[in-house]
Amino acid sequence: MKPQGIRAILLDLDDTLFDDAYASAQAFAAFIGPHASRFSQPPDALQARWRGCIDRHWRRFELGELSLAQQRHERLRDFLGEPDMSEAEAALLFQPYMDAYRRHRRLTPGAADFLDATRHLVRIVVSNGGAEQQRAKLEHLGIAHHFRHLLTCDAVGAAKPDARIFRRALELAGQEARACLMVGDDLERDIEPARRLGMAVRHVAPGSHAAIFATLSQQLRNA
Repeated sequence: MKPQGIRAILLDLDDTLFDDAYASAQAFAAFIGPHASRFSQPPDALQARWRGCIDRHWRRFELGELSLAQQRHERLRDFLGEPDMSEAEAALLFQPYMDAYRRHRRLTPGAADFLDATRHLVRIVVSNGGAEQQRAKLEHLGIAHHFRHLLTCDAVGAAKPDARIFRRALELAGQEARACLMVGDDLERDIEPARRLGMAVRHVAPGSHAAIFATLSQQLRNA
């Protein structure tokens, strides 16, 4: 990456700027309490099972097969083994999870300083989350003002790694791919598709946020 050539940054949100892993873990703990007696598995196994349910039904949301609310409810039905649970009952049972998730929203380490250091560049969030939920996160975290645009898969009609959502971000940034940097935590959804389009990329692995953001802040401060 040549920092002096970067004019815009495309940023994933969940587990890149927003600590989704932490919020999700706290939310699962709040949710599983009333249901723990139904399972003989240890907590780590239940967490892994829940993660599997998330991954299965999130992909269906990304493909446009389910709404954001529907994927939550399908996740719940799958986890509890109750495929015939009504929408109303699923929504009620899922509410403690959502309440805890919202209470525990926080930035990843170094994200705030990174956004301050790159305020001279165009920044666009490119997310596979729902527009309403992701906008609420940005507002709650106090970082919405940093971004020229929020692009989500439900608004664009294409989810990462589909090149269409990245091309739309480039259009909104008014820049060619070579002048853009994509920062994200997911190699499949964020990094590889951006690289194929000719963007500079930076992968943020778990536990590396503070170091990566500090390095990028220094590199891009005078870009």
